[in-house]
Amino acid sequence: MDINVNINISISNSELEEFKKECKLIYLDREYNGFIGDQKWAIITDLSEEELKQKYVTLIQRYIPYVLLSVAQGEPILESIRNNHKFEMRSKRTTEPFDYDDELLPLFHSELLSFVDPLEGKEKIIERLKEEHALDELIIKVQRTLSLMKPIQRDRLIKNVVRGLSSRKIAKEERVNYSTVDKSIKAAKKNFRHIFEKL
Repeated sequence: MDINVNINISISNSELEEFKKECKLIYLDREYNGFIGDQKWAIITDLSEEELKQKYVTLIQRYIPYVLLSVAQGEPILESIRNNHKFEMRSKRTTEPFDYDDELLPLFHSELLSFVDPLEGKEKIIERLKEEHALDELIIKVQRTLSLMKPIQRDRLIKNVVRGLSSRKIAKEERVNYSTVDKSIKAAKKNFRHIFEKL
């Protein structure tokens, strides 16, 4: 694995070459999508932490904070990285870029999958806002109509239409004659339509 480092004057080429032989680096942010730990690097080596700090004090400064892994711990991770890289390269070489298999489309054309037509979204938002505005206007008109009605008719109409009560139940609640309530509700509906249409 290549180590991408900026060699400054205090690090000799021989020290860098020796570090490459004894240590392997894994950039955790790149290898583990969504990685949120403080440590951005893993150093794989058989050196102890003290030996690593004594031998490569200047070189490891750029990787602090890091996770120190033994070769035995790091080898399966490095093997997985190598295998994933081989698979990606093999897939890109052996698969047709314009293959008809929908599962392979993201491999070559990820930009197509994330494309959202901004005009389509804008039209939907505008349409939804118009519908919400129309609904708000309708609610205001209904409230205004109800406010212009006689209180007894308004109350009986709300009980009948909104609460779903029959004329008989309303009459029983109010302790009045059923036919009086029934006539009142019919008159309230007619009055409501008349006022609503004039607004």
